[in-house]
Amino acid sequence: MLSLSVPTLDTYGSTYVVRWDEGVTIRLERLYAHRDYHIDAEITVTDDQELAPHLLGPVRTSITRTWRGVILDLEEVSERLDWRQRLRQATILVLEKYRSGAPVVALGAMEQPGPTREILPGVMWEGMPTLLYGPGGIGKSIIALNFLSAIHTGQSIAGLDAIQSNALILDWETSDRQTWWRNNEILEAVNINPNAWEDPSAPLSGRTGMVFYRFMSGPLSDDVEYLKEQIAEKNIGTVLVDSAGPACGGEPEAASATLQFFEALRSLSPFDKPLQSLIIAHVTHAARTGARRSSPFGSVYWSNLPRNVFELQSAQESGTNHSDYALHHRKSNLGPLRDALAFRLTWDNGCHIEAIDLRENAQLVAGLEVPARVLILMEETGPASTQAIAERLGVAERDITGALNSDTRFTLTDGLWGNRQQVLASSW
Repeated sequence: MLSLSVPTLDTYGSTYVVRWDEGVTIRLERLYAHRDYHIDAEITVTDDQELAPHLLGPVRTSITRTWRGVILDLEEVSERLDWRQRLRQATILVLEKYRSGAPVVALGAMEQPGPTREILPGVMWEGMPTLLYGPGGIGKSIIALNFLSAIHTGQSIAGLDAIQSNALILDWETSDRQTWWRNNEILEAVNINPNAWEDPSAPLSGRTGMVFYRFMSGPLSDDVEYLKEQIAEKNIGTVLVDSAGPACGGEPEAASATLQFFEALRSLSPFDKPLQSLIIAHVTHAARTGARRSSPFGSVYWSNLPRNVFELQSAQESGTNHSDYALHHRKSNLGPLRDALAFRLTWDNGCHIEAIDLRENAQLVAGLEVPARVLILMEETGPASTQAIAERLGVAERDITGALNSDTRFTLTDGLWGNRQQVLASSW
């Protein structure tokens, strides 16, 4: 009986590496489970004791059937007689890890976890998917890239302090060249060298403040295995998906394609270190034509599965070097909806974002929900009748009544709608 050292198993995303003290390494990646429960993998074998350490692979084979062909190939290039034992050990270790998935935990026995952090206050939350949607051509990609730049540099943006993590751009829309120039303009505006690394000699997994890019084609689900490896290797914490339609295979209206996308997105990160993601989406045709309220184009799951959903609206004037934006919080699973954020994007010695007062831009105010518009109006007029409010806002009286009746911020006294807080304050 041959004596082997006890092997160790390391995982890098979806790659499994089995090592022995004798210098043998077996690498298994891109595992695939068939319906009959047999599993294939790409295998690479090296032996540091050989003059030519690379012995085999990558070669795709079944790891749950017989290793006969692989053993014969190894015996042709190696003097070792223990390949059957090593391959059996590797199979046991890898299958145990592969099939276990996330562990079942007793919630009562867990240490109290910290609260979910806001990676970008009011916009992105730790380990959660966030969806940003709006009409085509208004600047969703450049706004999202500004958010991502704040995260990978740890800088503040429009008064929001970001928590730093390495970031990955998955791009179905443009190219690495165009994204490089866009990112360069953003970093120039805050005096950051886009090519400066904290420590060029450090391994990628140890670097912080880095942004990575990958040109994408085809559904996200096709590239999960490779991306999992890259995310683990490069210590990526935040992912930007630009955009939802092609990322799910060009069928965003199909529930199956949308569910497959979110399953792939969730599987990119390990259970104990979930990624936060920002997903860019377009709006429905009906919303573009004004037939109904704006919503993400495609299956209802585009609204249901992200933990937070935002609508981006813009107010642009020709002949200027800036555009104003409002970011409306349309859905949240992590608390109450936030007030709309407003900011100005300016192209002047780079691309710069600054916070602005939404009330100063009539176009952005017009994009607010009725109650928010009424509150702004009352700052000017004080309490007002339904008719007066409807005339000033250009909204039907029945819509005013319905919106304010269901909002606890308003009170109706002697036929006049008032801001409840102001009414209470004046009564003291």
